[in-house]
Amino acid sequence: MRVDAIGLSLSGICLLHCVAVPVVAFTLPAAAGLLSDPDSVFHWLLLGLAVPISGVAFLSAWRRHRAKLPLAVGLTGLTIMAIGVSHVFGHAFEVLFTLVGVVAVASAHITNFVRAHGAHGHSESDRQEVA
Repeated sequence: MRVDAIGLSLSGICLLHCVAVPVVAFTLPAAAGLLSDPDSVFHWLLLGLAVPISGVAFLSAWRRHRAKLPLAVGLTGLTIMAIGVSHVFGHAFEVLFTLVGVVAVASAHITNFVRAHGAHGHSESDRQEVA
């Protein structure tokens, strides 16, 4: 549960970064050279954090719920992010692949978070105590 929250936070940071860089680069041409470096250490660092944290979160959630879809969506998202960062299809597609991957990873984390807390914000242990 907590690992999903950390993973979701990292997805949000990544999404914010991917949106902010083009905006800042467009509005501040003097900073464009610094902020638009496609091989930036920041991208690899985020991916390096996302893979183990999200991987642990997705596998833990799968063990609890046996729901294959969030696991598949999350792992696919991480793979798409890795393709974007590694420029397999060129630098031009980095942002597109990264954004699609981040949205997939975030969706999987949200799905796992909702499954863990239920639709009404209660965890399984809270529901058992009420019963």
